[in-house]
Amino acid sequence: MSSSYVVVPVFNGASTISNFLDKLDNEWLDRLIFVDDGSSDDTGEILKQLNYTTLTHEQNRGKGAAIQTALHFIKEKGGGQATTIDIDLQHPPEQLNDFNDVSEETILLGYRNNRKNMPILRQFSNFVTSLLVSVRSGAAIKDSQCGYRSFNTKLFDQIECVESGFQFESEMLIKASLKGWKVEHIAIPTIYGDQGSAMKNIKDTVKFISLWFKSFIWT
Repeated sequence: MSSSYVVVPVFNGASTISNFLDKLDNEWLDRLIFVDDGSSDDTGEILKQLNYTTLTHEQNRGKGAAIQTALHFIKEKGGGQATTIDIDLQHPPEQLNDFNDVSEETILLGYRNNRKNMPILRQFSNFVTSLLVSVRSGAAIKDSQCGYRSFNTKLFDQIECVESGFQFESEMLIKASLKGWKVEHIAIPTIYGDQGSAMKNIKDTVKFISLWFKSFIWT
């Protein structure tokens, strides 16, 4: 059986690290890989004291870059299954077991099954991007922006992703689908707290549109 890892990209996540760990089943603790993506708060010091596997970017490089840093680390360990989850508790850590049983050449993708709690601009953005990713990938993608997902890292022996920001998650879905990988969905609640989103609506929308048009030259 291949190894299983939990990849946690962190940018200024000091306020939620403790609650995140409290919600994890103990079996997951020794599988954690934190990536401190150039945080300017106390994230680095907290993770150093906790003594979990932590990879560090000296400067903020983006969520996609953070995930890929962890994937390179896993590959050096021989590869295995990776589940990516956000530190801000919008992805319930209690549901990690739901993402643990992933089939060969399949991505298990979380989807927010009740969008009423989502800000209206995010609802619209999520609908449009999921629709466009579905059109391009030839698969029904319910929530392309959801970063709660599980897959075997051998996927990245077949595809190469170049996006460093949030667009990485859409790029991954499209390129995986074009290689014949299936996408299956797991329902998760829609959770929004007081913390702000790192997504910049206009800037990230422009980047996504650029990515989508570029995808037509991918094979």
